[in-house]
This record gives sequence, structure tokens and C-alpha cells, in this order.
Amino acid sequence: MSNLRSDPRTCDAVRGSGWTSGSPQAEQLLSRLGAGERVELLFVAPGYQGALTARRLLLWRGVFRVRCIELRRPLPLSGSGSRSAFGEVIVLDAPEGAIELKLLTRRVARALTAAGRSVVAATPTAHHAAAAGRVSGTPRAEESPGAAGSYHPRLIRTWQDAELAAVDHMRGLGFADARVTGAGADGGIDVFARDAVAQVKHHSQPIGVGPVRELPGVADAHQHLLFYASGGYTAAARQFADERKVALYSLAESGHVTPLNGTATRLSARSAPAPAPGRTQASAWGRGAAAERASRRAAELDAQRQTVQRLIARVRAHTSEVHALPSNRCTKDRIKTLKAAHKLTERAESLLDKSRADFRTHGGRKQLIASADEKAREAALTLGLRV
Repeated sequence: MSNLRSDPRTCDAVRGSGWTSGSPQAEQLLSRLGAGERVELLFVAPGYQGALTARRLLLWRGVFRVRCIELRRPLPLSGSGSRSAFGEVIVLDAPEGAIELKLLTRRVARALTAAGRSVVAATPTAHHAAAAGRVSGTPRAEESPGAAGSYHPRLIRTWQDAELAAVDHMRGLGFADARVTGAGADGGIDVFARDAVAQVKHHSQPIGVGPVRELPGVADAHQHLLFYASGGYTAAARQFADERKVALYSLAESGHVTPLNGTATRLSARSAPAPAPGRTQASAWGRGAAAERASRRAAELDAQRQTVQRLIARVRAHTSEVHALPSNRCTKDRIKTLKAAHKLTERAESLLDKSRADFRTHGGRKQLIASADEKAREAALTLGLRV
């Protein structure tokens, strides 16, 4: 009887994959593979078992449930490449909603990411074809970025679904580069684009003014501010949003998005006119000015980081001098002070590293550098250094 180890289509992939040759999933996999279809990768994630071939990804839910989900290549990925302390995370935009594959090894995450980028898709997914009621139809927002009005509602079951719906909606508004920032690393932003940022809350209760107030603090002045919520907003949140030009949207379980204030209505109704032929030079100048401004701001942030790093270096040099003293010169209080300064400088360096993340806005980077400077100064004052 053929099994994963003896079948030439799966024998190379089963080693070290965590799959059991005689499991129900293994039997189903062998029955589903075509004559010339070969498995490139087998993997196990919490709640799922996966098999990747050159044409598709097969996912089985759970250990005892053998319900299979098929995803055609290229895989519809969102939020790929984020990491936790125990492994990497990949979010798949599946026909029935978002699927989060956690605790993946780097090899598996790299293979799934490559499968999502290996082919440029021009065909809509089965999910959107079914939603449109036909076999072929208009490509999704991810496949035709920048096409205004191309938003297709998706069923909202989880917070991942809500974030993916916000990405689709923002791309339909014309923010073609909108993307999920990744779990646990957003700094107050769930969806980021060059000209817009958004916060997404999949809660049953109305959103108060606090989360809405945080959004302007992490965005650049030129960016549009959008907020998506499943449970509505309080009166205070609506008032603040009107004052600070935050576009409030309601996100229904069916996936439909409704503007709730004037800013959202104007943003939803805007259209991107085609540039006139005579304005090509002006457009080129505008792009050059934007690039120059971005370069200037990046140089400003680098200078601020260097200032903080110099202060950290001073603190560590002083700490080394104290450690070089004879042991009888270091009291318990002095040792406690040195440990506190060491923790503060480590925290400052961690904040500086976070400020270099690509998805962060200029305002977010600046805020992180300011926090790092505060920690470095605190460490210096702890040791009695003048700053």
C-alpha cells in the first residue's frame, strides 16, 4: 500500500515534516494528487497540516478533522513575514476568510512567501468569483491596485478578516500600496500606505475617543487618517474625529463598509483624475520635491539617532570604568545603579532598532527616537553624568 514515504510524489518532502504516513490527511493527500503533481513541501502548524505543490496549497484543519481547503497558486498572502519569539507567521486570504499559520520555521515561511510571489495573477480567486456569482470576473484589489471602486465585501469573522477588508477598501479608495503592518508590531497602525494610515477594531462595543485620539500621533501630517470599527463609535470619538479630520467607517459582518462622518464621505467620493498631458513636467517636479523632502527627513532622523547613540556610548564607557575599579570600591548600591543604567541603555537601543522598521511612518519613527533619547538620558542621570 502506498504511503507518504514510499510514494515518489511525497517521499522527498515527508522527512522531518511532522506528517504521519498513515494519517487520514496523508490518505486524502495521496488521493487528491494528480499523476504528475509532486509535493514540494509538507508542514504542520497549530491547527493545520499543509502540503504545497507547484500548482496549489492543500490545508487540513486540525488533527482529527480532515476538512481540506485548497488555495491555488499564487497564494493570496497578507501580513506575511511577521515573526514571534517562537516562529514566523503567515496570513492567508482564504475563500472562507483569513487563515493565520503560526509558529512556522523559517524554511516553511520562506517557501509559502515565494509561492505567493512566484506568479503575477490576473485571475480572481474563487472567493471573489463566487461573490460575484460567476466563474470569471474583475480582479481583486490586490491584483489591480489603485483601481477606485474595486472593493469586494468579504465575510468578517476574525480581526484578521477585518484588517484584510480594510486593506481591500483602502486600495479601492486609491491607496494602491495599502498593506497590513503585521501582528504585534504596528505601533498603533494596522494598515499602512504611503498617503494613509488606518486603525482597525473588530470589537462588539463602540470605540471610545482614546483609540481614535492615538491615530494622529503616529501619522505624518500629510497622511489621511482612517478608522474602521465593527461596533460603532461613541459620541466623544465622533466629535474628536470631526475635529481632527479622521475618516470613520463602520465595518459590518458581511464586509460592507459605510462612511460615518463627513471626512469619510468626502474620501469615499473622491476620484483620481488622469493627469493632463501638459502637466507631465509639473508632476515630475512634484515627485522630485517629494523625494527630496523624504531624503531630508530621513537625514534628520539619522542625526537624531546618532545623538542618542553617542549618549549611550558615554554611559557604557563610564560603566566600563566603574567595572575596572577594585571590587572593594563597588558597593551594593553602586552595583544596583550600574544594572539599572544597563537596562535603560538596552531599552534605548531596542527603541532605536524599532525606529528603522520600513512600515513605520515618519511620526512613528520620531516618537520612538524621542523615547530612546529619554531612556538614554535617564541612564546617564542614574550614573551622575551631565547631559
